[in-house]
Amino acid sequence: ADLSSGINAEYGGTIEGRNDLWGGRSKEDLISAASQKRNRCFTSLSYSADGSVLLAGGRSKFICIYNVEQAVLIKRFEVSRNLSYDGMLQFLNSSNMTDQGALDLMETEEHVHGEELPLPGVSKGDFSKRRVNPQINVHSVQFCPTGRSWSAATTEGLLIYSLDSTLTFDPIDLDTDITPQTMHSAINSGELLKALVISLRLNTQHLVQEVLESIPSDQIHYIVSPLPLHHVTALLSFVIELLNTTNHLHYYTLWARAILTVHGPALKKSAPQLSLLNGLISALTSQSRALGTLCDSNQYFLDVILTLGDIHKPPEEVEVF
Repeated sequence: ADLSSGINAEYGGTIEGRNDLWGGRSKEDLISAASQKRNRCFTSLSYSADGSVLLAGGRSKFICIYNVEQAVLIKRFEVSRNLSYDGMLQFLNSSNMTDQGALDLMETEEHVHGEELPLPGVSKGDFSKRRVNPQINVHSVQFCPTGRSWSAATTEGLLIYSLDSTLTFDPIDLDTDITPQTMHSAINSGELLKALVISLRLNTQHLVQEVLESIPSDQIHYIVSPLPLHHVTALLSFVIELLNTTNHLHYYTLWARAILTVHGPALKKSAPQLSLLNGLISALTSQSRALGTLCDSNQYFLDVILTLGDIHKPPEEVEVF
């Protein structure tokens, strides 16, 4: 893998990762696994958000993570140990090699009185044959924007690796009644907390915005308090997006303050939520700067208007006795 700067496209170095892909021999290979490394290569690369770490995967059962600055291997992950895949074994049984090829590649048929033995219940043929074993490969890798997790699309399936081992599963989300119609009926009946939870499960911004703006400002604290943490993080992400786009700045600032007041300690303990808090700080800072610039401009315009009014003010009439 060649490293270069994305700004000025200057050559930055080379990482020789062919030796890191060593391992695994196909049933069709006539050479050893050690000699197979010339056929191994990376087909998918992904940089972390800060560009310090490189994730690489390809024609191998391994995924490698490299330090870009030092060009060294940090860790190597084996995506599968399923021996039914082709390319998993380090050594093949030499007794299975014949003049016609490997015995593993030859189909054997069992016959009873000259006829093929079918599966039970199958009247014609055997539909369970496996002519080709899938070969283990890594098709694509991708880093998470936070840098704390990454995913890989492999022959084994979609694999997700994360530094955070705590996952939340809410079986109530698996409900056919979670629809926009039930959300609107909950709003009309005054069940605002239920409507908010439904909108968060639907995970649609305009529905969440509709529910949030239907809640009076004096009830925000009571709505936020009973929410579980996984709904709080979803709500906070929507509030951050709306702070950057909506004109109701004060209203959504009240939502942000209520969330931090009630659930702030829990958010600080969870490392994945630090990116949300940084996003909230960024949104509030940008809005503060925009409002500060607008207020300063308005103040200068008012000063100019008052000064021009004093200049063009007609002289006062003096009474003569």
